[in-house]
Amino acid sequence: MNVNNIDRKPTLGIYPGSFNPFHLGHLDILNQAVEVFESVIIAKGINPSKSSKEYNDKYPLPRKFLEQNPKVKVGSYDTLLIDYIKKHEIENSVTIIRGLRNGSDLEYEQNIVAFLRSMHPKIKVIAFYCDPRYRHISSSALRDIQKFSESEYRKYIVED
Repeated sequence: MNVNNIDRKPTLGIYPGSFNPFHLGHLDILNQAVEVFESVIIAKGINPSKSSKEYNDKYPLPRKFLEQNPKVKVGSYDTLLIDYIKKHEIENSVTIIRGLRNGSDLEYEQNIVAFLRSMHPKIKVIAFYCDPRYRHISSSALRDIQKFSESEYRKYIVED
């Protein structure tokens, strides 16, 4: 018996975001995370400032597609991310997963991590770089494309 593993908690990556919509870049980050963690939760943040149910439901996560991988679960939260993390830390060693497309994303994520660490100093965060084929994809750009061409929009999103 390996003494080091007696009190070891399972590794859980939590990949938070609005995922409005969940696209190929998000899937690329998820696929990288699945290789690192024992399990991963795609955690869709529900934006309370956009309180209408229509806004929060317009871009649902592709639950059936995502949960085809037994290591992936889908969840949501309408609290501070830190509160959602703490709930899962009881039984798991939790790490937040972030995706990076470019240097602008890095600068933005550094600010987010500073806030997270001010609320939870021992929080772990890992960032994965997006495959160069998907660096140009953003949810906001896709929402703009969708206004003009549903077929072009669908080329980039992940659906059930």
